[in-house]
Amino acid sequence: MNRPHYDRVRQALEQLSQGPVPLQTLAEAAGMSQFHFQRRFVELAGVTPKEFEQALALERAKASLRAAEPVLDAALAAGLSGPSRLHDLFLSVDGMTPGQFKQAGQGLQMQWSVVDSLLGPVWLAASARGLHQLSFLQDESPEALAEAAAQQLPQAVWQRDDSALRPLAEELQRRLSGLQPRQPIGLALSGTPLRLKVWQALLQIPEGQVLSYTQLARLAGAPQAVRAVASCVAANPIACLIPCHRVIRANAEFGEYRWGPQRKRALLGLELARADARAMAAAASALA
Repeated sequence: MNRPHYDRVRQALEQLSQGPVPLQTLAEAAGMSQFHFQRRFVELAGVTPKEFEQALALERAKASLRAAEPVLDAALAAGLSGPSRLHDLFLSVDGMTPGQFKQAGQGLQMQWSVVDSLLGPVWLAASARGLHQLSFLQDESPEALAEAAAQQLPQAVWQRDDSALRPLAEELQRRLSGLQPRQPIGLALSGTPLRLKVWQALLQIPEGQVLSYTQLARLAGAPQAVRAVASCVAANPIACLIPCHRVIRANAEFGEYRWGPQRKRALLGLELARADARAMAAAASALA
């Protein structure tokens, strides 16, 4: 993917996340005609700038919170005895045992890489067991993230390997651009039982839907532990794929986000807009 195209659309997303911006202004900032800019935006984001802008409206978030109750009931009925299969057939959670964690990664070959995406550079670390960490780069360097991760599993062998992780990187780019998954992404996670339950619950929130922290606590089977559940959300090590960005405050404010509130708004705006576009396409198909 052409890096300048990512950068131009990313800048447009940042501008739109702060409020309405005319298409002409966005196109001029990107150095493109309105026609070519909109075509490039749709190609990478899956929706038009106008659809993205409309999806960020507060009323859309409020409506999503209200509509979440039937989804929540269905998810609760499905139970959390195993990996989520209700909404996302492409992810699974495989918790690392306490014994494996105490061994500090002994015998693990850890690879890491940096991938460009519509929402900024992404740092990822994986082993043969699956994806361990996925973070949006902010002010820190990739090497600093690798060093911090290595401190958690000091007995593992860590190395940068862009080539080995390229298939995973390409799959991630597809998903962030709103395209359908082509291959599964396994997750290798460690955490307390509550953390694993909360992360599994997050996997049950479909794209284009949001929950409040109270609703998520119910879904995770811990309705009286809303604050603890919020802490588990904040500790999520897998950006996007474990969709902690789909949890917002009960008053429909988007709230904070580990990788920046502006990025959270962009993620939600894209997902809400894509969900609306799919619903409109399905309705049109039914009437045809």
